[in-house]
Amino acid sequence: MKKLLFILLFPIFTYAQDCYKVERVVSQAEVEELNQKRIIFGIKQMVEEVLSEKYDLCTEGKPVFVEVLSIEAPSTGISLGPWQKKKKETVVKIKVIIDNVEYYGEGLAKTSVQSTFLDLNDENLPFEKTTFASAVKKAVEQVIE
Repeated sequence: MKKLLFILLFPIFTYAQDCYKVERVVSQAEVEELNQKRIIFGIKQMVEEVLSEKYDLCTEGKPVFVEVLSIEAPSTGISLGPWQKKKKETVVKIKVIIDNVEYYGEGLAKTSVQSTFLDLNDENLPFEKTTFASAVKKAVEQVIE
């Protein structure tokens, strides 16, 4: 009877989904407006969230390594008389290693400001944390898919 039960349950054990754990997040990118520790912590949470939608997470799972390769946020603008428009595109490039295979992702998020008869206090748009988070999430989703 025990052998019969084992034979019936064996296919369930062989097709069990792998379990993963976000082992380490490192960043080569430096952004003055953001604390390096907060970047790493936030990215780890986002990777775990997106990863959990497709895979199981556990404390003894296969390691997942994340490396932030670059964070770019160039600003462009145009002025025409009293009218101004400024735009900043935040681009985040990451590398994720899952099962010893490297995957690369790139996320893009945009911020724009328009003004009429008013001066912008700063020529450069501030680094928007929600825009950064959106770009990171897009990059991670691209990798996990």
